[in-house]
Amino acid sequence: MVFCIGLTMTTVLLLMPSYVVPKAFDFYDKAQHGLMFVTLTMAGLLAYPKHVKTVVWGLVFYGGLMEVLQSLLTTTRHGDWFDWLADSVGVAMGLGTYLLSQKLVNIAINKIAV
Repeated sequence: MVFCIGLTMTTVLLLMPSYVVPKAFDFYDKAQHGLMFVTLTMAGLLAYPKHVKTVVWGLVFYGGLMEVLQSLLTTTRHGDWFDWLADSVGVAMGLGTYLLSQKLVNIAINKIAV
């Protein structure tokens, strides 16, 4: 549910006219993209832990699709390859964080079980 809400909110934020985006989101653009996709990746992997490849590649595709849709559906935004790269780096960082957290959880469980 959190993952679906996150995807919906991200889609709205990426497709709304740029002058409507709240000032709270008005900081470095690439950092916004990266942070958004780290969060989406973590939420997606927690929601669907058995579908890691699908979540990861799905979000990389989604990031590219959003850039294309920004160019086609809005007049105040444009698609940007570097935004898609930032999205993809965010996905990779989210995946790395997820895998590291899973490893740490397994270590903790093994220590408790001993």
